[in-house]
Amino acid sequence: MLSTRFRSKDCAPGLPRSVRPAERVEADLVDRGMGRQRLIAAAVVAAGAFALYRATLLPSLDFGDTAAFQDAGGALEITPRQGYPLYFAIGNLVVWLAGGEPAFGMNLASAICAALACGLLTWLAADLTTSLPAGVFTGALFAASYTFWSQAVIAEVYALHVLMVVGSLIALTLWAKRPESLLRLCVFFTVYALGFGNHLMMVLLFPAATLFLAVTIPGGPRALLRPRIAGLAVLIAALGALQYAWNFRSLYTSLVPPESFADALQTFWFDVTKSDWRSTMIMGVDESALRPRLGLYWFDLVQQFGRIGIGVALIGTACLVRQPRMCLLIVTGWLVSTFFAYTYNVGDAHVFFLPSHVFVALAAGYGVALALQAAASRRRAAVTAVAVAALALPAWRVFDTWPAVDRSGDTRPSDLVRQLAGDLPSTRAVLVADLNWQLQNGLDYYARHTNTDLLHLRAAGRLLTLPWLIEDNLRNGRDVVLTRGSARLVTQAFGDTWRIEQERRGPPLRDQVARLHRGTPYVLALLRAYRDVPLDVDELRAIVAALTGHTTTLPTDSVYTVMVGRAGEPPAVVRSERRPFRLRMAVSTMNVDVRMESWLPPDTMRRAGFGHVIVNRRHVLTLERGVSLVALGENGETRLAGYASGLYAPEPRFRIRATPGA
Repeated sequence: MLSTRFRSKDCAPGLPRSVRPAERVEADLVDRGMGRQRLIAAAVVAAGAFALYRATLLPSLDFGDTAAFQDAGGALEITPRQGYPLYFAIGNLVVWLAGGEPAFGMNLASAICAALACGLLTWLAADLTTSLPAGVFTGALFAASYTFWSQAVIAEVYALHVLMVVGSLIALTLWAKRPESLLRLCVFFTVYALGFGNHLMMVLLFPAATLFLAVTIPGGPRALLRPRIAGLAVLIAALGALQYAWNFRSLYTSLVPPESFADALQTFWFDVTKSDWRSTMIMGVDESALRPRLGLYWFDLVQQFGRIGIGVALIGTACLVRQPRMCLLIVTGWLVSTFFAYTYNVGDAHVFFLPSHVFVALAAGYGVALALQAAASRRRAAVTAVAVAALALPAWRVFDTWPAVDRSGDTRPSDLVRQLAGDLPSTRAVLVADLNWQLQNGLDYYARHTNTDLLHLRAAGRLLTLPWLIEDNLRNGRDVVLTRGSARLVTQAFGDTWRIEQERRGPPLRDQVARLHRGTPYVLALLRAYRDVPLDVDELRAIVAALTGHTTTLPTDSVYTVMVGRAGEPPAVVRSERRPFRLRMAVSTMNVDVRMESWLPPDTMRRAGFGHVIVNRRHVLTLERGVSLVALGENGETRLAGYASGLYAPEPRFRIRATPGA
C-alpha cells in the first residue's frame, strides 16, 4: 500500500542507487545552496521583466478581445461565455488594488503575470541545466520575445497561460527529483488543474506531461493507473473545475434562467468551450494553406529569438539527447503546441505559438549550458566570455524590441472612441452604432466606464422596433446619431422615412496631407486592407498625389508597400513586397526604421499593430491594415499621423435631427 510515498528501489534522477545517506544529505545541502541562488536570479529577472512591461504598458483602452477583458475587470459576475475564471479573479484583485479605470488594472495584471512567468522560467532553466547563466539567459530571452512582450502590456490571457505552463513544468520536474513523493505529484496535479481556469489550451501540455510521468514514475507506466494516483488526479481535476462555478452561477441570475439543470449544463458547456466556432478552427487550416504557413512559423520564430537564438536552441536540442526524459518532455511539448497553433484556423495564430516558444527558450538554455561546459575545460576567462556573450543576446533583443512594443503613449483606441461618441450627452442624442466587432467592444467599455452618460445601441437585431425607438427619441428632443453601418441598415430597411444627414467633422486625411508644407518628411504604408473595410483607391491616389506632387502611384495588389520621402517631391523609396520586411534609412538627420511585424493575409488581429515606424528609436506610428501615414518635423517629432481604409480610420457620423421645440 502507498501512503505518502511510492515504494520503489529507484532513487531520484541524478543520484546513483549506491548513494549513502550522508552523501544524500550533503547533496541536499548543495542543492539548497544552489536553490537560493536560483531564487535570487529568478527574482532579478522577474523584477527586470516587470520594469520593462510597466514602462511600456498600454495606459488604457484597447480594441477587440482586450476591450472585453477590460470591460469585465472588477465585475463580481462573469458569464460562461466569458470563461477564464482564474484570469478574472487575478485581474479583479489587481483592479481593486490599483484603483482607477478597470482597463489599466487589467493591463497591469498581465504585466505582473508575465514578469512572474519570466522569473519562474529562469528558475526552471537554471535548475534543469544546473547553470545560473543559462537560466538567466533563458528567462531574459523569453522576456524580450516580441509576441510575449506585446501580450504582457495589455489585458489578455496569454501571460497568465504561460505562467501556468511554466508552473506546471516546475512542479513536474521537482516531482521527478523525488518520484516516490505522492505530495509532489499532487502539487503538479493542482497547478495543472488550476491552469484550466485560465485557458483550455493547458490540454496541450497533457501528452508531454503524461509521457514524462510514465517514463519517470517508479513501477513504470502502469503505476499511473493505481487507484490512489488515478483517484487523486480525478479528484484534483474536479476541484480545479469548480473555478467555473463562478461562471455557472450567472446562468441562474440572468433574466431568463435555464428550465432545468441539464439545460444549464448544456448551455454552460456550449459557451465555455465556444462550441459554435471552435470546431471549425481546431485543425481547420485548409490543406492548400499548410505549406505556406511554414513561412509564417519561421517568421514568427525569428521575430521572437532571432536567428542566433534559434541556432542556440538547435544546439541545446542536440544536447538534450543525452537526457532522454527531459528531451521527451521538451520536444513533445514543443511538437504538440506548435502543431496545434500551426493548424489552428484563427486570425491571431501568433499568440497560440507562445507555449511552443517556452520550449524553444528552454532548449536555448541547454545550448548556453553546453557552451559554458565546453568553455570550463579551458580557462575561467573563457567561461566569463561565453556568459557575457550569451547574456548580450537577450540584452540586444530588449534594445531592438522595446520601441516596437512600447504602448505607453498609445491612446489611439481611446481617442477614436472619444471622437465618435465623446460629444453625445444622453440629454441631447442617442448613438446607434453598428461597428466592426473590435471597435464595438471598445465602445461598450467606453460607455460603461468612461462616459456613463452615453446612450448607445446597435441597429442590427432591433430593426423591428427601431422606428418606435427613433420616433420616441426625436419627440423627446434627442437627435439620433448613426455610424456608417447603422445608416446603411436604416436606409436599406426604411428607405427615406427619415432625413439622414452626414455630419461635417474634421478634414479627411487627404485634405490634411494636401496642407503639408513642401519638403515635410513622411512615411506612408499600405498593408492589404480588411475585406470588411475595403481599400478606398480614390482616397489613396489623392493622398499619394499630394505627397509626391503627382509623380507616383502605388500598386494596390501588393501585401506590404512603404513609401518614404518629402512632401511635394518624388519619393526617396517605394518598396512593395509580398512578405514582411524591415527598412532602415536616413532621412535628413533622422534614422527611420520601418518594421513589418505581421504575416498577411492570415493575420487579421494584431493587438500591437501590424508594423511600426520608429524614428531615432522613438515610436511614431503603429502600422495597421489599410493606409497608415506619419509626417515628421526635422527633429523627428510627429506633425501628422492618420489612417484611411482601416480599423483606425475616423468613423463618419450621420444624424436624424429632432424637431426644435418638440
